[in-house]
This record gives sequence, structure tokens and C-alpha cells, in this order.
Amino acid sequence: MKLIEEIKKAEEQGEILKEKAERKGRDLLQQARQDGEKELSTLDEAKEKMLEEELQKAQKTIDAETTKMTAEHESKMKKMDESFKKNKEKIIQKVQEIILKWPSSR
Repeated sequence: MKLIEEIKKAEEQGEILKEKAERKGRDLLQQARQDGEKELSTLDEAKEKMLEEELQKAQKTIDAETTKMTAEHESKMKKMDESFKKNKEKIIQKVQEIILKWPSSR
């Protein structure tokens, strides 16, 4: 009889230990999940910060290139305008010469 009672007591204690172990496992799992979420949050913040920094660098590069290209464009346009002005008079004279010679060549 005593052996049966001890066996029952041992089984009850085993069930109690099993429940405690399951609770402890769930608690550890929950803690690990929370820790993981915190780490992911930290990583997301770091990623966002890095992206923002890279976007700022890219914008600075774009602005610098735009300024450079605008200056080059203005320089080329100025050269073309000067060339046009120089050649305009020559072209007008040649056209006038052609017009003046044309009736005489008939």
C-alpha cells in the first residue's frame, strides 16, 4: 500500500514538474521572442538610418553633378552663340554676294 501511495505521489510530483517545465519553456520562448523583436527593431532603425545617410549622399552627388552639367551646358551655349554671331555676318555677306551675282550670271 505504501508503495502505491509513493508511486502516486511520485506521479503527481512528476506532473507538477512537467507543468513547471512547460511553463518555464513557454516563458523562455516568450522571452526569446521579445528579445528577437527588440533586435529586429534595432536593426530596422539602423537600416533606416543607413538608408537615409545614403540618400543624402546620393542627393549631394546629384546636386553637384547637376551644377557641373549646368555650367558645362551654359559654357557650350555661350560658345555656340558666339560662333553663331561670328558666322552670321559672314553668311549674310556670302548670301548677298550670291544674290548680287545671280542676275548677272543669266
